[in-house]
Amino acid sequence: MTEAVGVAAERARLGRYLRTYRPGPADAGRPLVEAVVIAAGIVVASIGFVVGVPAVGALGIVALLAGGAWSLWDVSRSGSAHRRESRLDLYEQGMVASGEGQVRVVRYDSTTVRRKIVHSAKDPAAEGISYRYTIVDTDGEPVVLRHGIECPRQWGVEIEQGILHAQLPVAQAALDAGQRLDFAPMWLTSRELGTGSESVPWSQVGDLAVVGGWLSVRVRGRAQPLESLPLCLMPNYVVFRALAERLHTTSVTGAAG
Repeated sequence: MTEAVGVAAERARLGRYLRTYRPGPADAGRPLVEAVVIAAGIVVASIGFVVGVPAVGALGIVALLAGGAWSLWDVSRSGSAHRRESRLDLYEQGMVASGEGQVRVVRYDSTTVRRKIVHSAKDPAAEGISYRYTIVDTDGEPVVLRHGIECPRQWGVEIEQGILHAQLPVAQAALDAGQRLDFAPMWLTSRELGTGSESVPWSQVGDLAVVGGWLSVRVRGRAQPLESLPLCLMPNYVVFRALAERLHTTSVTGAAG
């Protein structure tokens, strides 16, 4: 697989190799929790049927089945060839994702990425965060990268920064030439920010706030935002954000001057 990755990266001209990320370590505490759930299900079911309370027995069976299904799913996931072989190789101009005998190539200058990062309400620690990046490869097909790969906070930032570095100058040049850039459902020009058929001048944009994974575009003097949507729907958000901040700052500076 290592040779195939190198060949694919060279063919796509991804430049200098940076680093490799492999599957993260399995959660050692999960099997214990699963065992406790199964054991509790057996005990509750036994007590319920022995004392003649079918509802309690049924509850125990439900817990037993849930614990068993959870355990089987973990075993299949951790023991699969996909987990053992999956890896992510980063280069200056792109990345190679491989696993299950497939090698997928992504170039930063032509790809689109959507990210979804969910923080667990019960566990705010790093282990309670779920990561998913959907990124388009050179064949136009989506590649899904998840937190099963080690250090998702690190490779997620590296990929987005690679895309920003590759695409921002081209996007800025397009705006300077009077073109409109689409980040569906949002779009922007050097003069205004819009969604669908509605738009506002940059001077009226109050803030682009991200709260709980949602992007909200606030407009000065209006109670309702111009748009409010899950961040995971925004393609190449890191590029959109950089452009929007530049344009908003320019409009504020111009108004003050």
